[in-house]
Amino acid sequence: METKESLGFIEIKFGPRWKYIAVVRAFIQNFIAVSYADTMRADKIAMAASELLENAVKYAQGEETIVKLQLLPEKESIMVSVSNRASPEAIESLKAIWEKVMAGDPLQAYIAQMQLAATREDSKSQLGLVRIRYETGAQMKLDIQGDLVTITLVQS
Repeated sequence: METKESLGFIEIKFGPRWKYIAVVRAFIQNFIAVSYADTMRADKIAMAASELLENAVKYAQGEETIVKLQLLPEKESIMVSVSNRASPEAIESLKAIWEKVMAGDPLQAYIAQMQLAATREDSKSQLGLVRIRYETGAQMKLDIQGDLVTITLVQS
């Protein structure tokens, strides 16, 4: 996607820390709300970015997480991606979760994961990606290049 066609573009790099998630979420929410004057949409995308950042903090290997946000007015789309490095074990786990999240109806997948989360003893709900898919209605893409994991959402 070319940035010259966008209404706005940001890229934020930081070490994956819990304390930064709320700040980045608020920034993204305000950036979208100012650009589109649509607070409901801004809330959904900010929630999605926050969920992805939480995953980066939990599973990242290394000190650099990259968040990109692009507003595309000609398509009335918003693109957000989060990239981080991950261990081979975390990548394999993500692939398995991704398959479940992307299979079937978004609502049914969300309900099934909520039911599963209620019975887990390890307190890992694994609701983030399925919640994003259901609540945002965004197109989601997983890209793995070596140990670099990127999840991209495009919401129209």
